[in-house]
Amino acid sequence: MKVKELLPGDQVVDRRRGEEIRFEVVAVDKIGGLFQVTFRSMLGLASACYNGNAYIAAVR
Repeated sequence: MKVKELLPGDQVVDRRRGEEIRFEVVAVDKIGGLFQVTFRSMLGLASACYNGNAYIAAVR
């Protein structure tokens, strides 16, 4: 799904070293030409900025 289409509650799954980490989208804010996405996981909260047309494998 494109970053500009993400909504709070969408889920992203990342697999690292054979372990699955689930991230929940908490907020999506437009900042200039970028989108700041805030995620929550068992590791805590984190944010990252993306181009709105970037693709993230997320599910609703």
